[in-house]
Amino acid sequence: MSDSKVYYGAAIFNKEDLLEARKKNKIKLEYYSIKQKKLQEESQQYGIEVIKKEYTKDNIKIEKRRIDNISENAKKVINIIETLKKYKVTPIGLQDVVEDLLKEEKNSQ
Repeated sequence: MSDSKVYYGAAIFNKEDLLEARKKNKIKLEYYSIKQKKLQEESQQYGIEVIKKEYTKDNIKIEKRRIDNISENAKKVINIIETLKKYKVTPIGLQDVVEDLLKEEKNSQ
């Protein structure tokens, strides 16, 4: 399987977000779509990666989470990323939020 990662956008915590998260340092969230091409097959799957960067005085704390094989539909994955960005979903909440969004979509069909 060969993967390619495409930067899709970022969200930065504002003062209210930092208060809610009980953090003082600047936090940046980066969102990526992952295109996974299976070498033996013609199919492509898309996934998502979220990277959280917390800027402290002396260094940068990085937290990552990735979900592979969400869908074969790139537009569907991009719509999910848009929702993640809008609500500033962090790596720790990624799995639960994506599962909820997929269930919601399935129930509305």
